[in-house]
Amino acid sequence: MHSACLKLVLPASLEEQVVDHLLRHPEWTGGFTAYAVDGHGSPHRIAGNAEEVRGRAGRVQMEILTADADAARELVARLKADMPNADILWWIAPVLASGDFR
Repeated sequence: MHSACLKLVLPASLEEQVVDHLLRHPEWTGGFTAYAVDGHGSPHRIAGNAEEVRGRAGRVQMEILTADADAARELVARLKADMPNADILWWIAPVLASGDFR
C-alpha cells in the first residue's frame, strides 16, 4: 500500500487553527508543508474587495503526508468534525515514493 498526500486549500485566516490541530495529533501525519497560493475559480469564494479586483483569492495550501489513503480520509473526517462548514477544499493523491537525501 502506498502513502498518500492530503492537500488542503484554505483561507489564510484558518491556517493557524489547522496547523495547531495537526501539531496536536502527530500520529495523523508524516509531516506537512504550508505555503501561500492564489485561488482561482468561483467568484463566491473571493472574500474581499482587494481579492475581487485581483480576480483571485489568497489561500494557503497544505500538503500532508499520511500512511495511506485511508489515513488521509480519516484525517479529513476528523478535521470536518472539528471545523464544520469551514471553507476548506481537499483532495487525496497517491505518493508512489518518498524519502530524504540524508
